Amino acid sequence: MPDLQSEYAWTALLIAAIAYVLVAGTRKAAPKLPFHSPCKQAVDATSKSLRQLLVRIIRQGRIPQHIAFIMDGNRRYARKRQRIASSGHVSGFYRLAKVLEWCNDLGIGNVSVFAFAINNFNRTPEEVQTLMELAESKLRELAEKSDLVQRHGVRICVIGNRSLLSQGVQEAAEFAEQKTMHNRGMRLNICFPYSATDEISSAIRKVVEDVDAGKLQHAEIDEKALESRLQIPGPDLDILVRTSGQIRFSNYMLWQSVKMAYIRFVDVFWPDFSFFHMVCILISWQLAYNDIQRRKQLRK
Repeated sequence: MPDLQSEYAWTALLIAAIAYVLVAGTRKAAPKLPFHSPCKQAVDATSKSLRQLLVRIIRQGRIPQHIAFIMDGNRRYARKRQRIASSGHVSGFYRLAKVLEWCNDLGIGNVSVFAFAINNFNRTPEEVQTLMELAESKLRELAEKSDLVQRHGVRICVIGNRSLLSQGVQEAAEFAEQKTMHNRGMRLNICFPYSATDEISSAIRKVVEDVDAGKLQHAEIDEKALESRLQIPGPDLDILVRTSGQIRFSNYMLWQSVKMAYIRFVDVFWPDFSFFHMVCILISWQLAYNDIQRRKQLRK
């Protein structure tokens, strides 16, 4: 019997390659040529159709239920284009909106994004202030005006140590969560401000508090007891993606990643992360799925 999972994956990869060649091959076409506009429209329409076809093919195979992104490279993206750092963060937000759209179309139920690390407070006061202002406005915009929330019922959860945030950002986070708390679509975990060591130490403190309060017995303290008190809820993490070419975790989802998550480091700045990159990661995960499951069974 042929491996249908592999057949779907290789078919999707072939179509993705064709779509990439079509789009990349016309990206630098001279704008003054008389046929440029209709040519671009035709390519855009073809690219959209191929993307829809790719989504349908990929959904015939297994779909990850939890994918996480370390959205790295916004500042270098801006510097490369000789722009101010804040413009890179704005570009990164709009790329996030597109990635969430792709995840929703693909049927991925849970997406976690590393929006701001606790140690990012060590950056210049000007940049931190800019990021806080951007977060405050975009959290409200995402909850009130986003098509994903309005049409597809995305639920927003802000994960991390909120006590470090200003009152305005805390209120925006609370607003976004309250506005979407009854939604039943994709769950979006915005980690802001977050670190894995803070998450794990917070879970340990909760275990101690529950033991002192008589809610947990000493004999009940195990991996599951700690895991149930982590800030980022299940299901288990399937895929972790980091952009910008940096090969490190940056203290993000360390507990979740060690449980056989599929790790991919992509050598492209976050605002340049494309549907083609997304497709290649999903296809490689599908091809590796059986081996991942075997390794998980050996781990138990």
